[in-house]
Amino acid sequence: MGEIDELVLDVAGSADRPNLTEQVYEQLIDLLIRGELRPGDVITERRMAEQLNASRTPIREALGRLEAEGLVYKQPNRGVTVSPFSTEAFVEILNVRQLLEAEAARLAAGRIPPERLAIIRAALEKIAKNPKPTLSDIWEVDDLLHGEIADTAGNVLMASMIRDLRRRTHIFNASRKSVTPSFGVEQNTLLLDAIESGDGERARAAMAKHIEVVKLALIDRLSGAIR
Repeated sequence: MGEIDELVLDVAGSADRPNLTEQVYEQLIDLLIRGELRPGDVITERRMAEQLNASRTPIREALGRLEAEGLVYKQPNRGVTVSPFSTEAFVEILNVRQLLEAEAARLAAGRIPPERLAIIRAALEKIAKNPKPTLSDIWEVDDLLHGEIADTAGNVLMASMIRDLRRRTHIFNASRKSVTPSFGVEQNTLLLDAIESGDGERARAAMAKHIEVVKLALIDRLSGAIR
């Protein structure tokens, strides 16, 4: 193989790597969200490469991204460890979410298409009939509602930040398996009603109250689990 051919392969490999790294990153996030990787777990590049059927380079790069986000940290001679997630950090996330998602709700008020509203309402009705929803069930409906609001708000950066913070919320919940999953159907329905009304201030207030209720309920459950 000549020098030109080698150069072409190097360039092609570099072009593909961001996509591979993104795929591995999303797979690692999924493992965190599903609780298969929990605080204190050690991640080695070799074993993770085997598990995800990927080369070690995108694994290393994806772990570097997770480290920059504070979700993992490096330990000398031990590889990469999943970071602990304190209740205080979780409350901080909810406080920021409250600010961003309240504004997103204000901007999205009256803008979600009727067919999308019907899909969300059907999902809320379905989970309301489920006496013991799993975390996966809850996240699916919660992401459907909150994701639609964030995307409809029309601010790409805000939607990306909300998505990241919500993902961190999911990871925290997955790490706290002692807490029984729950979903406030009534609160979410009231929020959807406010969005559908087209009243921006009503939607903003409904979202702020919704997240406040979630925050206080989770703090109460976590305190009960500790006692």
